[in-house]
Amino acid sequence: MNQLNQTNDSTSEPAAAGDTQSNEGGRHLALPDISLIVQAKGKFTDDKNDPDRQKLLLSEAEIGIQGYVYPNVKADAFFTASPAEDEPFGVEEAYLSYLGIANGLNFYVGQKHVAFGRTNLLHNHSWLYTRQPTVISSFVAPESLIGQGGSISYVIPTNCNLFAQLDLGTWANGESGEQSDLPDIVVGPGANLTNRFSTARLWTSYPTGINNELELGGSWAGGKSEEDPLTLETDYVHLHGVDLSFRHFGGGSNRTLLRSEYFWRSGTTDSNDATAKGYYVFGNYRWNKYGSIGLLYDWNEFPQAVDLHESSMSLILTKQFSEQYYVRLQAIHGSRPDCGNYNECWLQWVWGVGPHTHNLE
Repeated sequence: MNQLNQTNDSTSEPAAAGDTQSNEGGRHLALPDISLIVQAKGKFTDDKNDPDRQKLLLSEAEIGIQGYVYPNVKADAFFTASPAEDEPFGVEEAYLSYLGIANGLNFYVGQKHVAFGRTNLLHNHSWLYTRQPTVISSFVAPESLIGQGGSISYVIPTNCNLFAQLDLGTWANGESGEQSDLPDIVVGPGANLTNRFSTARLWTSYPTGINNELELGGSWAGGKSEEDPLTLETDYVHLHGVDLSFRHFGGGSNRTLLRSEYFWRSGTTDSNDATAKGYYVFGNYRWNKYGSIGLLYDWNEFPQAVDLHESSMSLILTKQFSEQYYVRLQAIHGSRPDCGNYNECWLQWVWGVGPHTHNLE
């Protein structure tokens, strides 16, 4: 059954309980799961500096191949292409998961989305918005921070209802964080972590009632950044994040989500010691399995120029027609240095076939 954004309720990360059942029924002998996810986006804006204004484009196609190669060893590979940017298919993720190598301990090796922040592990079609918060694009990556290397995920034993998980990773060749072709729009550089970098994340979840859940997480990433093209100096970047989420589960598919993340980044590409910071606040209400509404406010400085900042408020409407197909509208009013106030409207269509099994928001 295709799981494309079907529940919006999962709090799973790589150590999800479902992955521990890999040795049942000889699943390592079965044929792999093959899926296709396609996205089209239209952006309408009054910012004349935006080269993508008033265009409807096929933004991404993704092929997923997943299966067990040995009991408790799962292989995942995701290949993506962007026709809108003339990018051919390339490897977004390809990794092995060694599940349950010890009680509560999993190991991952390959190329994958790293555990940093609350949503970095998600692919963009599993987001609850079309344009992600600008603080993530400016501080982390336009979509997700990706690395090649290995990580461990450990579920910490507790004597109460508290769930706690620790993720530690060491990586190479991180996503440079380069933005799309926006020559006249001020954008942040992303993490710009190159060569080797490390990540750490600790997150907890605690039920505050029969139908309520509270999550708290902290993340860190550190490593060398790209050389400054003018000074040829290489900086060491420290990237930090704190996230807080609250969920209320009503009757049926009814659900309310409140979330906020705060980021700060020290070490910049122009070799100064300034610390840039930013945050977002997000609320989403789903009244049934077919419809949801969200509000998103984000604000951030720019790592390369902390005296500049941008902010925006978004209204987000999602219509989920089936497990394989949804349509989303995001209306944005914001302010940024290149144009002052601006208005944007994003339309997104996402459809897929196959037993797609990403971690879902």
